[in-house]
Amino acid sequence: MGYLSCKAESAVSVISASKTTQNSSSKADTNKHEKPIKIQQFDYCDLEAATNGFSDRRLLGKGSHGAVYKAVLKGRHVAIKRPSSRNQETGHETDNEIEILSKIRSPRLVNLLGFSNDARDRLLVVEFMSNGTLYDVLHYNSSRPLNWGRRIRLALQVAKALETLHSQKPPIIHRDVKSANVLIDGNFNAKLGDFGLALRCVVDDYKLRSTPPAGTMGYIDPCYVTPDNLSTKTDVFSFGILLLEIISGRKAIDVAHSPPSINDWAIPLVKKGNIVAVYDRRISPPKDPIVRKQLAVIAAKCVRSYRERRPTMNEVVGWLTGISKLVPLHTWNGFNNPCMMVETMGRPVESRNVKESSDAVDGTYAAKDSRRVYSDLGFRSNLMELMGITSIDEAEADASCTHRFDNKRYGNQPRGQHKNIGNENSVFGLRRNHSAGEGREPFSGEGDVFSRSCSTSQAVGDI
Repeated sequence: MGYLSCKAESAVSVISASKTTQNSSSKADTNKHEKPIKIQQFDYCDLEAATNGFSDRRLLGKGSHGAVYKAVLKGRHVAIKRPSSRNQETGHETDNEIEILSKIRSPRLVNLLGFSNDARDRLLVVEFMSNGTLYDVLHYNSSRPLNWGRRIRLALQVAKALETLHSQKPPIIHRDVKSANVLIDGNFNAKLGDFGLALRCVVDDYKLRSTPPAGTMGYIDPCYVTPDNLSTKTDVFSFGILLLEIISGRKAIDVAHSPPSINDWAIPLVKKGNIVAVYDRRISPPKDPIVRKQLAVIAAKCVRSYRERRPTMNEVVGWLTGISKLVPLHTWNGFNNPCMMVETMGRPVESRNVKESSDAVDGTYAAKDSRRVYSDLGFRSNLMELMGITSIDEAEADASCTHRFDNKRYGNQPRGQHKNIGNENSVFGLRRNHSAGEGREPFSGEGDVFSRSCSTSQAVGDI
């Protein structure tokens, strides 16, 4: 069926022979450079002292399964997770998280640094994420909502995290993908955390067959009703809900709306072609109509009722990578390009119409000293200083793109000569300033027709 199922005879995806050869060589290269993961064991008293006795001043967040505290260990900021109580359930989830994260490390995951094994509590030491959760960013930062470039980037990074988990042998299924489990680091990159419910998809494993379905209301796959129903497509469904949440700014379940489920509200609108109604009303929707349509259609494909028809996370990563190329990550005094800003301004902004400068960035007003440069990153006295903030963030994106795309096609060509967005084998072969109908179909597949030239109803007819 083309996806990984835990009840199948073998936990491998059905792929073409050409891709098999490519994956085998990639796996060999990965194993060749693979290094053992070092997980440190701490004394309980040292971790307790680092949090000032689990002081409320160090508390980062609290949930049903425990609390998270900020601490400094050996000069490094870390987060310490403390279970709510050492009962059988929370103890199992803590042990499970250690077992999963001690064997995998990725820049897209909240990695495990260490733990304490104590009779009173077992504490986990994980990477510190200074910007909180995606849930907080989406729903509690109403004064300054994220721009579309940033939202697409965060969605892509979560998709890459799930792709990393599903590509393991055997695959790892997170089972609790939601905005509250997506953490944002200091460079505003998204990382997937909280692996207490995660399972390795090992065939004929007693633990797998005896573990009942679990997840969060609003995100859990309706097809996941028995242990045998668990597959990678369970995470795909949850990601689709998360993507709808990112697009709309609405919670997965919100009783203040009717219907309260984001899935029951958004998908009928997408099917009717009323896609603009799904987008967050706090900011203008993406300017490019094809970007608007494709983001909504990707989410709709992920939450299909029949899980066999849902895409893989590898396909989702390819689609979102193509879209991210069409939407700028930052704006500079209202312009997508900092050079364009300099060329267009020409003279101090204060000499221009006040209204012109006030509408520049999603309703953000320019500072009194209008010579200052402002963007979604903040305010600075000069352009180079503000652009310097993006250096770490952009470097990771460039490295990822260079790895994903062939260097001959993307890495060594001057800007403006990139004809297609995506690699040669990608299902997302878009061209900037060209209709999708002129090139390859972005969602090519059996019965899948989606082109810029077609009507909205035709575009969403296959959902």
